[in-house]
Amino acid sequence: MRHRFAMLGALALLAASLIATGQPAAAATNTIVTMTFDDGLASHVTTVPMLQSRGLKGTFYINSAMVGTSSYYMTWPQVHTIGDAGNEIGGHTLHHVNLTTVSRATATTEVCNDRSALIAQGFPAPASFAYPEADYNNTAKSVVQGCGYSSARTVGDIRGPDCGDCDYAETIPPVDAFALRGPDSAESSTTLATMQKYVTQAETHGGGWVVLSFHGICSDGCTGDSSFSPTTFTAFLDWLKAREASGTVVKTVGEVMGGGGPPPASAPVTSINCNGATCTTGWNLTSPVTVGLTATDADGSAIASTRYTTDGTNPVTSATAVTYTGPFPLAATATVKYYSTDVDGHAETAKSQQIRIDAVAPALTLTSPANNSTYRRSATVPLAATSTDTGGSGVAKVVFKDGTTTLKTDTSSPYNYNWSATKSVGAHTVTAIATDTAGNTSSTAVTVNIIR
Repeated sequence: MRHRFAMLGALALLAASLIATGQPAAAATNTIVTMTFDDGLASHVTTVPMLQSRGLKGTFYINSAMVGTSSYYMTWPQVHTIGDAGNEIGGHTLHHVNLTTVSRATATTEVCNDRSALIAQGFPAPASFAYPEADYNNTAKSVVQGCGYSSARTVGDIRGPDCGDCDYAETIPPVDAFALRGPDSAESSTTLATMQKYVTQAETHGGGWVVLSFHGICSDGCTGDSSFSPTTFTAFLDWLKAREASGTVVKTVGEVMGGGGPPPASAPVTSINCNGATCTTGWNLTSPVTVGLTATDADGSAIASTRYTTDGTNPVTSATAVTYTGPFPLAATATVKYYSTDVDGHAETAKSQQIRIDAVAPALTLTSPANNSTYRRSATVPLAATSTDTGGSGVAKVVFKDGTTTLKTDTSSPYNYNWSATKSVGAHTVTAIATDTAGNTSSTAVTVNIIR
């Protein structure tokens, strides 16, 4: 009896320890099966009714920058359809980048900004991540954890055709939350019997967690050799659903591991300057304008990278985004969008600054009167001008002058004036001055001879 009480006490201590460390509690059932789907492929939309009609859910890992870029990938409305059906939406990097082949800064951008993009779409803060190509190293694990995820899935190290002496299932809690193990991904050659064996081998060897991974679910080879037959998939779902009676259940990765944290905190703050001073919403009269970006981090973390675009696209996902290395020139009006990430994996929300440049004086023609024209003193002299502004800010006004005396100021076209007031006899310099909104000016003048 003492041994029994001692064992119960030990189990209670173990449960308390798991809760205190944030690890998932031991499974209440013998075996848990999780179905994961990689890359945000268009064929995944077809799985919604298949899963939903059987009361099952899966985890879908999305490359947010690829969404809607071609018919190969889902659109955002389709991703939302999957999420609205109760499935879990997880991260998979922006562009399906192998994190072991890029710098830490690039890895941080790919992972953190992919998660931020999913959050911006209104999905719950993603807790689950999958390594593209199933490749990872310690740096990749550190980046994924720093970006706010609570787990990361790889593929392999579970018994199957390619590993005859591996474990039969992932443990609960897993050996490494940032290297979740699973059987080889389902392929066109994977049979129903193979899929079933992945589950039954766990059931007959003490249970555990069977993390299955899929790519295309289609009959037309939509993802090549990694395509999996919808017929086989639905047969597997029917077989799997029936096993609930014996204690094998289906859960998402997030349900097994628990939710992730909030969006990353302590993100960098990036400021922008124009010609070394604060950028304004007004017009700049010189071209180019030299633009500088400076990033700081409140918690003292080093800045991993600052990225920007000048074409108005989102630098988090845009293929035109540039890594900032120093001040850069802008020769024409543009909207600079920018953000920074730190080495801990925190990314700030992209900011925007419109920089308006008009260094071109407006074009101006004095169409009347003609140069050296002659008018009697009592006659009306018609003054007329045309003006256009190619610099972008637009013509603000045209002023007519007789020498230094202002005759009229026109703020809109047509620009004209009937000069009928008393004029002195002699030569007069009649000038038209055009000013654009930015403050650039141009002028033209003619001589008008006034006689009695």
